[in-house]
Amino acid sequence: MNISRDRWTRTSATVEARRLAALARGAGLGDSPDSALQLNKEALSLLGMDDETPLLGDVLRWQGVVLRDRGRTSEAEPLFHRSYEIATRLRYTPGRAHALNQLASLPLRRGDIVQASSLLAQALALAEECGEVRLAGMIEQNLGVIADVRGHTAAALAHYLVSLRTFEATNDQQPLCWVLNNLGLLHAKEERFDAAHAAYDRALEIARERGELQSEGMLEENRAELYLMEGRLDLALPALERGLAIAGQRGDPLRRAAGLKLRGAWERMSGRPTDAVTTLNAALTSSAVGEDALLGAEILYQLGMALHACGQADGARDAWNAALEAFERIDARRWVSRMQQRLSPGDSGRYW
Repeated sequence: MNISRDRWTRTSATVEARRLAALARGAGLGDSPDSALQLNKEALSLLGMDDETPLLGDVLRWQGVVLRDRGRTSEAEPLFHRSYEIATRLRYTPGRAHALNQLASLPLRRGDIVQASSLLAQALALAEECGEVRLAGMIEQNLGVIADVRGHTAAALAHYLVSLRTFEATNDQQPLCWVLNNLGLLHAKEERFDAAHAAYDRALEIARERGELQSEGMLEENRAELYLMEGRLDLALPALERGLAIAGQRGDPLRRAAGLKLRGAWERMSGRPTDAVTTLNAALTSSAVGEDALLGAEILYQLGMALHACGQADGARDAWNAALEAFERIDARRWVSRMQQRLSPGDSGRYW
């Protein structure tokens, strides 16, 4: 009788933990990441940290995602590792593949492209082995991000299109929104501005319909950057302000840093370089919290532009040299080329 009661109790706890974790995933993508963290914490308490199950590994990973997406990179790392260890011991192949995909996001953020690529290759092999089509599409997208960072535009586009076709075929709107965002970034860098706007508009429609503030905020930032590239400062301001507002609402230091980078660029391009220097220094501080190497280097680049516009040639050169070193370490080849050109005398009036 006691054995039966214990089994019923464990089953009931598992059902409730699964329900809480599902609520947490929705809250984490919307306006309540704090609620998501608490819900996952309650789910983990119900499951118990010693009784290793596939669900425990999943919830640990989901909690890590919420932390990572709020810029709390170092706090997410041990959760991803524990999730992978549990999945490995249980021979839970989908869990291993998902954990490797998330683990890859950490060196990618920190600028270790080689390690990120290795982890993603392992994750993709496992995802294909166990028929995880959605995960395979997400990994293809992440491989596209790496190719884009390295300046391999054709390879990046190929990965994104594989991912796009996967999510369109399954009508999976959430990851479809993400890959459209990355396609927009790629088109913008290639100055295919109409294609970039079309990708962002479609993605924003999805994000708003689903109430996913995380995606909406990032898309508004990227749309603001596109307007800055086009020199349309009047349209860039409301988009970057919306992105900053969402970052503040979600308590996300990385997205705040990205928004401040854009505000600093807008201030410089609007003839307020002194304000831009102040804003970009604040962006640097915020980006350091989240350990985003590429974002930090981009902020340094913009800081150099603002200092140059202030007539501080030595300060500008120092910022650009620091940015160049960071871009070389990340293997961001397009940026390295841009920095080498910038370190020669030139105009500072454009976004780039």
